[in-house]
Amino acid sequence: MIMWQRAKRAVSNDTAKRIADVARAHGAQAVGVFVDEDASTILDRCNQCGITIAQLHGDGARAGLQVLRGAGLQVVYVQHVTPEGSVQTAMPEGPVDWVLLDGLQGGSGVALDWTRLQAPTYASKGWLLAGGLNPNNVATALKLSQPAVVDVSSGVCGPDGLRKDASKIRDFVAGVKQAPVSR
Repeated sequence: MIMWQRAKRAVSNDTAKRIADVARAHGAQAVGVFVDEDASTILDRCNQCGITIAQLHGDGARAGLQVLRGAGLQVVYVQHVTPEGSVQTAMPEGPVDWVLLDGLQGGSGVALDWTRLQAPTYASKGWLLAGGLNPNNVATALKLSQPAVVDVSSGVCGPDGLRKDASKIRDFVAGVKQAPVSR
């Protein structure tokens, strides 16, 4: 859930709490996406909403990495990558649960060159792939890069760029399921 209030897809704390409650009732964990908020703000919002995983975008949010982990949150440390696969974000200072490789501008729909990505090895739980994923390319992206998880937002939106399109979501999930897994 996008928790950064300046984003066009942001959700309120009330909406985030309702979503987190439903996720928990179905055995899933809620992820909150934060951009440049400080650790105290991130912790407060996660506690208010029942969010157990914080995805950290921007230097401000990433600076709180160890405080957030020390408070019991799982952390997704976001690193931005050029279309050619070169990581542009500093390495995390300390251990992380997950690393997410995303394009230079998240939500832009620009795909990465999956053949040139180097899988991060410094995350204890694995890595996530984002950046230009959609129903037409997710199977290829999974085959070529082998992430543990894929992350999609704009790639399954309808024409307004905000609301999710149910048929695109179904097609995306079908693409994930058809991808070969080599683990």
